[in-house]
Amino acid sequence: MAKLVYSIDSSALIHAWHRIYRPKNFGFVWDGLDKLIEEGRLKSSIEVYNELQKKDDELFAWCKERKGSIFVEIDEPTQAMVAKIMAAHPKLVDTTKGRSGADPFVMALAASTNPQMWVVTEEYPGKERIPDVCDAQNIDYCGVADLIEKEGWTS
Repeated sequence: MAKLVYSIDSSALIHAWHRIYRPKNFGFVWDGLDKLIEEGRLKSSIEVYNELQKKDDELFAWCKERKGSIFVEIDEPTQAMVAKIMAAHPKLVDTTKGRSGADPFVMALAASTNPQMWVVTEEYPGKERIPDVCDAQNIDYCGVADLIEKEGWTS
């Protein structure tokens, strides 16, 4: 069986770093993410990097060290998929609050890659959230805990 490949969202990185799997206590999670990055199995849109840069905290420093390995520039297939996603889900990005700007790029990266990636997010279904759009677009998704389980990581 082919190993899974993931497209990770800002919410997953933020929740994991600050709330759920703090590096001080859950180093094995971050070691596992580094291994996935090294294997080319964990990617994210450069738009996620741009979102995280606004905070400029320890998580961003971690991302900055890995920028060339994990963050993917927007190519034509991804851009075409972003256009498709936004046409079908125009309320996905909240331009008034300046939030969720990377979301369509995370899903488009996943959908335009062969084999298709799993989106890793900590968002919950709601009105035009990542899980809702993934369901509508037939894109698999999971949370960080699910990724840990899928990869068989233990402390």
